[in-house]
Amino acid sequence: MKFINRIRAFVRKYKAERKLEKSGYGTWRIYKHNRDKDVCVYANDVNTFYTGYPYVYAINYNHYAYQLICDSGPFGDIYGYDEMTMWCEDKIRWNYRIDIHRVWPNYEGKMMFNDIGGSDIVYFAFKNEKDFTHFLLRWA
Repeated sequence: MKFINRIRAFVRKYKAERKLEKSGYGTWRIYKHNRDKDVCVYANDVNTFYTGYPYVYAINYNHYAYQLICDSGPFGDIYGYDEMTMWCEDKIRWNYRIDIHRVWPNYEGKMMFNDIGGSDIVYFAFKNEKDFTHFLLRWA
């Protein structure tokens, strides 16, 4: 019986690796980020973009996320955004989404997507209220 279970596990692993390889994505994290069904890709504003995420946090310009933490030379710079991303990977699994959008406020106060002008703002979106409050207590 153990031998049959090992064969089944091997076949499941092989099918999963094959699916990832055919999709063209490097990791499952990138695959799930790009094929997220809780996001409306063709939205015009931020509120309709995050349809499946009830808790969205936009980071202001003077926040820790935009500060340069370390200059690693040829390995690239490390910003506060990178530390926040690593914290979310450790503490929150698959219930969050991190995006950088170029947005522009319209006359109603909504943040509209604008590729030509506007400001790049980091957005953290969460599905769970507990994860959202845990994030706010740490980074807000």
